Amino acid sequence: MPTMTMRVDRQNVKAAKKILAGMGLTPRTAIDAFLAKVVSQKAIPFPLAMPDSEYAKTEYGMTPPELAVFDRRMDRTVNAEKKAGTIRSVTSIASLRE
Repeated sequence: MPTMTMRVDRQNVKAAKKILAGMGLTPRTAIDAFLAKVVSQKAIPFPLAMPDSEYAKTEYGMTPPELAVFDRRMDRTVNAEKKAGTIRSVTSIASLRE
């Protein structure tokens, strides 16, 4: 069986060991389960996301104040479009057919 060596945060390992022990698992069995799930789903088995502000900064170089201005502008635009009847809220598949 191959061996993996990795550096991980000490506090996370300590906390995870306690939680896993309560589940009857070791870190090794938990990592094996994680890797098996990655293989079966061909993806990380949980969402990975960053806050909107971090994404905007990374992707577009926007600062938090610039993002706040953009958010307010988008809110005004969406509300005006709703008022004009050019967009509407969708609450179900059936409402798409109306």
